[in-house]
Amino acid sequence: MLILFFAAHYFSKQEYGSLEYYKKFIEVASTFFSFGFPALILSYTKNRDSKVYLYYFSLIFVVALAILSIPFLYYFNLLFLLIPFLFYAVFFTGSITQSYVLVLRGSTKTSYYKIVVSLLFYILVFILIKFYHVSEFAYVYPAYFLSPLLLIGIFTEYKKQKVSFKILKKYTRLFKKLLLSSLSLVASTFGNMMFLYTDIFVLKLLSQKPNIEIANYSFALNISNILLLIPLTLVQVDIEKLKKSVKYVRVLNKKILLLLVVATLFLLGFYKIITLQFFYKYEDTYKLFLFILLAKFIQSQTPLFGTYMLIKKKFKVSLKINIFVLILNIFLSYYLYLQIGIYGVAIASIFSLLVRYLAFIILLRRNNYYA
Repeated sequence: MLILFFAAHYFSKQEYGSLEYYKKFIEVASTFFSFGFPALILSYTKNRDSKVYLYYFSLIFVVALAILSIPFLYYFNLLFLLIPFLFYAVFFTGSITQSYVLVLRGSTKTSYYKIVVSLLFYILVFILIKFYHVSEFAYVYPAYFLSPLLLIGIFTEYKKQKVSFKILKKYTRLFKKLLLSSLSLVASTFGNMMFLYTDIFVLKLLSQKPNIEIANYSFALNISNILLLIPLTLVQVDIEKLKKSVKYVRVLNKKILLLLVVATLFLLGFYKIITLQFFYKYEDTYKLFLFILLAKFIQSQTPLFGTYMLIKKKFKVSLKINIFVLILNIFLSYYLYLQIGIYGVAIASIFSLLVRYLAFIILLRRNNYYA
């Protein structure tokens, strides 16, 4: 978050908008390469062997997927983004490796992992921006520096766990069955991620000044995204409790809602202060921020429900909800942008996220997961 503040202050809106576009493009594409494996590792693994071997099977599959994608990326002059795609999918926040560390070593070790990888990554981003004046590729190049280092970590873990190809072959039949579930899961995850960034792609497509409007929207979006840290952190910490108790869904939801209200009130004042005192060029975005903050407040109440549906292996249902809401959001964003401009994109998000929230609530209650 701090590096995004720095980039917004340091760059012109044109440069910052370009940076944000590449960042979000990489994040969306990486969900395809991770192929739903982070969620599969969280939901299917029980004993040590299943955790270890599903992790290394996932890595093999992702490498194969990357090799198959090379001609496509080369044709569209996007081959330079392959390493960042893989870095985000395998190592970064919400990645395959992070899920593996969580199920094998617990939330504390996962927190250490996230802190170290994120710190190294954002230090490199800062250096590239400040000293080398890299703008749109500041989120691209760090992956090239960090991937070799983290590959050493994978090899070290491979030796430590004494991974056997004979045992890996025994798990192959199970992995093939999981891939069928993963097809629904990857489509759902990809749809969910695309939904988060539909706004940016609509602006890129329709706006007369895309980078400037992306900068305005992204600045407000990045600050309101702080709300998402609350449910994502609490769900990650209590993932095992959710697996064991249906009643804990309601308990955790109350905790999340209380913290969301407090954080929302804080952000209302925080945004006003920083745009008046430090980020002068974004002071006219407060009204836009209010719309986006409301959308994020609604969205922040769904990660718990979405995760619980994955725990219960309701992949197809989650897929239907996410795809429907994605299509709805695309049409609404397109139509409302043409009618009222950038505010229409934010309003489309509010309505679409509310539909998704209500759909999850109805589904959970119908299955007696949320009394």
